[in-house]
Amino acid sequence: MSFSGEELDEFKAESLELLENAEKQLLSIDSGGDFRAAFDATFRCFHNLKGAAGMMDLENLQVHTHKLEELLMSFKEATSMPKPYVTLFLRGIDASRILIDGGVVDFSYDVEGDGAASTKPPATRDTQVPKAPAIRTPELSAEAIDEFLSECEEIVERVSANLQAMEAGGETGLAVKSRTDDIYRDIHSMKGSAFLYAYKKLGDLTHAMESSLEKIRHETHLPSKELLNALFRSLEIIDQYIQLVRSKTDRSTLDLLIPNMENVLNICAVNLPLNFSGTGSIAKPPVSAPIALQAPMTPQLATTSSMRDAELYETTKMSDENFSLPSTKDIHQPIVNKESEGATSVRVPISLLDNLMTLMGEMVLVRNQVIQFANKSDDLEFSSMSKRLNVVTSEIHEEMMKTRMQPIGNVLTKFNRVVRDLSQDLGKQINLHLHGTETELDKSLLEAIKDPLTHIVRNSCDHGIETPEARRKSGKTEVGNITIRAYHEGGQVIIEIQDDGKGLHRDAILQKALEKGLITQAEVPTLTEKQVFNLIFEAGFSTAAKITNVSGRGVGMDVVRTNIERIGGTVELASAAGSGTKTKIKIPLTLAIIPALIVNSGNGTYAIPQVRLEELVRVEQSSATHRVEIVHGVPVFRLRGNILPLVDLNAVLTRENRTDYRDGTLNIAVLNADQFSFGLIIDRIQDTADIVVKPLNRLIKSLQIYSGATVLGDGAVALILDIPGIAKVARLETAAARAIETSEDLAEKAKASSEVQDYLIVRLNSPTKHGIVLGFVHRLEEFRRSEIEYSGRLPVVRYRDVILPLISANEHLGYPPGDSSSTFVSVVVIKKKDALYGLMVDEIMDTLSTAADLDSKINAHSGIFGCLNTPQELIVVIDPFDVIERQYPNSKQQELYPAPSLASGPEAQPVDGQFPKIPATILLAEDTAFFRKAIKAVLEKTGYKVVCANDGQEAMDLLADPRNTFDLIVSDIEMPRLNGFQLAEAIRKHHTHGKLPMLAVSSRADIHSMEAGLKAGYDRYLEKLKPTILLSAVSELITKARKAA
Repeated sequence: MSFSGEELDEFKAESLELLENAEKQLLSIDSGGDFRAAFDATFRCFHNLKGAAGMMDLENLQVHTHKLEELLMSFKEATSMPKPYVTLFLRGIDASRILIDGGVVDFSYDVEGDGAASTKPPATRDTQVPKAPAIRTPELSAEAIDEFLSECEEIVERVSANLQAMEAGGETGLAVKSRTDDIYRDIHSMKGSAFLYAYKKLGDLTHAMESSLEKIRHETHLPSKELLNALFRSLEIIDQYIQLVRSKTDRSTLDLLIPNMENVLNICAVNLPLNFSGTGSIAKPPVSAPIALQAPMTPQLATTSSMRDAELYETTKMSDENFSLPSTKDIHQPIVNKESEGATSVRVPISLLDNLMTLMGEMVLVRNQVIQFANKSDDLEFSSMSKRLNVVTSEIHEEMMKTRMQPIGNVLTKFNRVVRDLSQDLGKQINLHLHGTETELDKSLLEAIKDPLTHIVRNSCDHGIETPEARRKSGKTEVGNITIRAYHEGGQVIIEIQDDGKGLHRDAILQKALEKGLITQAEVPTLTEKQVFNLIFEAGFSTAAKITNVSGRGVGMDVVRTNIERIGGTVELASAAGSGTKTKIKIPLTLAIIPALIVNSGNGTYAIPQVRLEELVRVEQSSATHRVEIVHGVPVFRLRGNILPLVDLNAVLTRENRTDYRDGTLNIAVLNADQFSFGLIIDRIQDTADIVVKPLNRLIKSLQIYSGATVLGDGAVALILDIPGIAKVARLETAAARAIETSEDLAEKAKASSEVQDYLIVRLNSPTKHGIVLGFVHRLEEFRRSEIEYSGRLPVVRYRDVILPLISANEHLGYPPGDSSSTFVSVVVIKKKDALYGLMVDEIMDTLSTAADLDSKINAHSGIFGCLNTPQELIVVIDPFDVIERQYPNSKQQELYPAPSLASGPEAQPVDGQFPKIPATILLAEDTAFFRKAIKAVLEKTGYKVVCANDGQEAMDLLADPRNTFDLIVSDIEMPRLNGFQLAEAIRKHHTHGKLPMLAVSSRADIHSMEAGLKAGYDRYLEKLKPTILLSAVSELITKARKAA
């Protein structure tokens, strides 16, 4: 029998889904999950696949799955399954996949391995397909029964609809065949489930229904009116049966009717009209007329036919007279308000979704063109329509993206099988832990990362995890662990693969790299740890002592990096000898349509993916302090105390008009190149837009600075910049390292070990300058005095669709009112949680970065933190939150960073009720008085007891005192005597305090500092001025430590 390509594709897709589900259930049994639920699900998968294979005339697959089903039924009374049998069934699933693809397998159904001898083999069964498997007596859960009944109801609804269409006629050939196959498949599925759930009578009836369709399926006979009536009557019985089971009502009456209905179906099947024409048309004789054959009959044949017709008529008549279904009114069942259940999903070809996404991209391009034209037009109606088009297009784009997004668990869960098989082959004990399987990713990217992830996991099993004996000798547990985490961060998907194996050895990597000629002996001392580990991604590199069938040939990690970078991602590796290896992969959410910053350089237009953009900076070269400087020929810029290496886009593009650093204004886009940040100097910033990514010619892409191209709204073509590629071409990593090494030439060594704090300098009606911590500032604004209104006696101004309360800094600090004759008022906007407040000052002057300590003893006035004694002058630091609190004492908004003066002691209520009060004592190591007081206030206000240390050495002294007991250590990084890194390393080596949770808080939150902090021993590394994140981390670490204890 022949099937269409579409039918074969549908069968293959459904079969592979069944096998994948069966594999998951078997792995669940292997790991000690719910045996009964997993057994039932696995049996259903095998049974349904067997039926589907029979329907598609795939005899080999049908026989194979039937044998697997029989073996599985041997465990129907069991409560567990030996591992050798789990392995056997998993191999059987692999063989099924080969058979589905049209291959040939020589499969042994005997159990192999050491566990086979102690395992009782399954009982031998008849090789024929059983009509009714033995009834299982164990109790089934209510959830499982409800799921079964719901499935039966759906099948009844589908079969009924198909029978009605068949009865209506009008279909011929393949249409009739397809509809009959659908009916047969549904009834077969119900039969298998009925026997599995021990509803024997229901299974017998569905078996009879299934058998009555056999001749029609093989196109030797035509369906008759009598058979259709019998099938409809059978569906009524099934529907009534389901209601009785749901209501737990006696169904003995139906049990007596079912054998009679089976006889009717058998007789109808015997008397089906022959299909001489082969067209598959439905025979529709009148109801009262006898069944007419479609060929001339001899008298003897006519007589025989008449006898059969009479017998059938009498049997059907008797059946109708005696066939009285119990009325639903007579059934005492609970009233269920059941909603109509419609189809919630539909299968569509992937090619259709790809075409829709392509058209969506073209629609975005047209949208961009319309918006650009509308911006130049004076037609208000057209402008309004273009805005509406923009909104609708964005919404359609978002919904379209959802159709392509799939949970990454679809790939990650497959590694359960990979790890299990490899652990057995390698003689190791390995557990796989998956986190974030619900994280969604574009389907095309999901397919692209499958092979790289598989290679990394196999490497972890083979090279990373040690044998049980080796782990015992090194003081580890015999069972190794591989953990895969997936999560969203900064518009990207991060995948981390970490094992607790032997890790990588720097010396072994360097030795192999020297042997391969990848580096020279002179380069060895200059290589950082990250650069050493990156050598693993070179082609042909391998430190394996021997080549196995798993890995060791040196082919793979270079392909992993190539494949990841091809989809716009990055891969990096970190390891500690003896502790394990961590591979971190970053990939974009999608490659189809991305938000981008449009810039100009020379006469060219370029697009920068916004996922790589951190911030935009405009630099006036006329400034004496904030200007681009040249260090060893490399342009750098001091951005908030950090040295930012710069790349001139004109220079990368080898243009003649290079940027002049001596004078003028420079536009800098601060970009993230994964391992570090750098600034890209551009001529002009044009706009932002959603762009459609188009592929590039291979020759252009080989330049490494472009990742694609796009068409802008005006029809111009813009090349998309490859940010990591630009960093490589410019050799930025080496240049950045040189610039950082020489940063001491740009800053005084005395300040190198101190922490720099940024302030906004303002002028009030006072001879002394005032400052506000820059981290507290939300925005800087300037309003006309005429725009200021009053709510009662309080000044307010309408600001971005909200009412902004204004507070006079002069008034609250006791200074005379400022000059009221000026046209404009300078306002510093402060955010307290979700509320905005405006602090009116006389003038916004400048910003100041200083490492000077804040002395709070000089001035204890309300609304003032303290004073800064800089070499040039004294600066009074304003406490904006205290000012706001005094102006609006009834405000219940949480402070963005509560001021020290607001601390109310250990018995204070939790901040905004977000964090539970956990009795705990925290050791805070912080050398800066301002931060020490501020952080202490945040912690104490939430209910913690805080003990302060002025530096790392003092913290160690407090830990050494046996009278002190701490639950958590919170430490700054840059401190005198003993800095935060040294403190963490010392604590981790301490035999008593080595397991204390530690949290680092620092104003240096770049990726290098964070990695160094985690490597030193901190559990978390946070940026300062983030109170909500700080409190969340403190609560999490204390709770986790107490659970572990």
